[in-house]
Amino acid sequence: MTAAGAPATLRDLGAYPNSLFAWRAAVKEKYGHEFNSWRYSKERNVDCKESGGKWTCTRTAVPCIDKLHQLTGAAKEAIKKKECKTESLSSYGARKKYRMEAEKQAIYGWEIDVRQKHGKEWAVWANAVDADIDCRGLKGGNTQCIALATACLP
Repeated sequence: MTAAGAPATLRDLGAYPNSLFAWRAAVKEKYGHEFNSWRYSKERNVDCKESGGKWTCTRTAVPCIDKLHQLTGAAKEAIKKKECKTESLSSYGARKKYRMEAEKQAIYGWEIDVRQKHGKEWAVWANAVDADIDCRGLKGGNTQCIALATACLP
């Protein structure tokens, strides 16, 4: 599955996350939300190009079912009954040397943003649905991640 994000002036803070949103939306439309997690997809590639002062990033990957949707039927039913916000929220984390640290920073950033927008009771990553994290290597050996999820109450 291939999807291009909306063009943006900034590559890292505009075009790159736009391509994640576009890829997830395209996969959800074609295969369902069980498959739209970039983290679990195979053969992932992101290609960003600049033209006329605007950046466009295109993502290509083979969609795979995410871990959440591999749960038993009873657990899936419990998740359906959760009270969740209608829109997902994304947040970048601080750049870190190790991927695991960068993922934690992205989740921490997501929780801060959700707390500011919806209140602290909504700001728990473990309660979120349709969660996804996308990380990329940066110059100098650091990693930066973006966390994307829909906030839910416990």
